[in-house]
Amino acid sequence: MPTRTNKNLSKAVLIFTFLLLTGLALSGCSGITEPDPTIIPIEIQPTETSPAAKVELFERYSVVGIARDSFLSVYKDPSADSLIVEQIPSFGTDIKPTGEVHLEGNSSWLLIDHKQTAGWVGLEFLAEQHGALPANLIILGQQVLESLKTAQYKQLIPLIHPESCLRFSPYQYLNTDNRIICPSDLYIYTSSSEPFAWGHYDGTGKPIDLTFSEYHQEFVYDQDYHKPSVVGFNVEVSSGNSMNNIQEIYPDGIMIEYHFPGIDPQYGGMDWRSLRLVFIPDNDQWYLVAIIHGEWTI
Repeated sequence: MPTRTNKNLSKAVLIFTFLLLTGLALSGCSGITEPDPTIIPIEIQPTETSPAAKVELFERYSVVGIARDSFLSVYKDPSADSLIVEQIPSFGTDIKPTGEVHLEGNSSWLLIDHKQTAGWVGLEFLAEQHGALPANLIILGQQVLESLKTAQYKQLIPLIHPESCLRFSPYQYLNTDNRIICPSDLYIYTSSSEPFAWGHYDGTGKPIDLTFSEYHQEFVYDQDYHKPSVVGFNVEVSSGNSMNNIQEIYPDGIMIEYHFPGIDPQYGGMDWRSLRLVFIPDNDQWYLVAIIHGEWTI
């Protein structure tokens, strides 16, 4: 059975070989409570004397890395000791940057304009936003991520479609090799120490024979997708040569993609990672039907 180390080593060798053949030059990568009613919105004018930096920013952001019942605080000044002027819910979207970034130690603060209130937020809690979805679907995605982050699959059972069940795909293209697990069988898989067949490794074609726990670590939550760099709300944001056939399999489905453009700068973005969650409607309720892992493939 291929080990995680061997698989990663094989992937690194494949990437290196690809770069030699193409002559590609590597480069650096780029329940909810109400907010405090005593908070008063304050308009802030950034001063030229503040230690700020001009960086390339995206046109709009969404909140990430915040618990579903919490808020992202917006501060008067770029400091957690400053006055809180607004609180943005965990599902907040369409947050617009002004272009001012304050760097202090390991902290990065972004000056934003949100609903006519200006203030500073921690840049680590924002992700580039592509597309748009209703708040209930964004919250549903966060609920799934919180369960996956802690590998608490029992919490997913009421969210999985009772008939379509839950598809696990190690790569972007969905096929008949994908393992589909129904809610009633999920405990059998999560509690077992036996390996299961999950498809075939890209590049080598060797079978992916892993325990459920091993598959989770390698092809589900291999990055902290609760705090991604980019989020696509029913919009594909990852790059690669693997076809996205989600709409063919789930015509009524919507997708949320949590994406990292690159992990190690030496690979020039070719080590990107994504996690795609697919939901379908049934009787005015949305259900999870697919967990799809994305990475560079040959």
